[in-house]
Amino acid sequence: MPMSKRIRTLLLLLAFISAMQLSACGTMHVIPPEVNLMRIDVQDVTLSHINLLADIRVFNPNADVLNIQGVDYILYLEGIKMLSGRSNLAQTIAPQEFGRMSLRLSSGYWDIIQLLNKLPDKTDIAFSLEGSIRLGGKGLFAQRFSFNKKGIIPLQKLQP
Repeated sequence: MPMSKRIRTLLLLLAFISAMQLSACGTMHVIPPEVNLMRIDVQDVTLSHINLLADIRVFNPNADVLNIQGVDYILYLEGIKMLSGRSNLAQTIAPQEFGRMSLRLSSGYWDIIQLLNKLPDKTDIAFSLEGSIRLGGKGLFAQRFSFNKKGIIPLQKLQP
């Protein structure tokens, strides 16, 4: 008999948590933030990989503050998956304002060799930055918004 009381208590607790989440979702309507890749810089080169720093700009189209908890991302250059990762840097962006975030990236030489084999006749590099932004609380209370930005990096601007 005591076991059934524990199960009933657990079920009531789960129902309460579910009801709280559903009611919170109904009152919170967040417009997804806009994400743009602004630049990629080479930070250093080691014997095993190249470290890069990508700056992204995030626009908050909402009437309320956005509390960004982190970003998950994958960067493709010329269709080759160059890197992926996660940044847990928290940032607050005011309504109708821009925020900037820097993502530390690292790429192995094999991916770079594949990319260089595609570049001899190219004047531009096609990129795709995919990922998601985590907003709000942790775990069940966090919201995720996906992004996928594509564009061109002109090689002429990379030359000194």
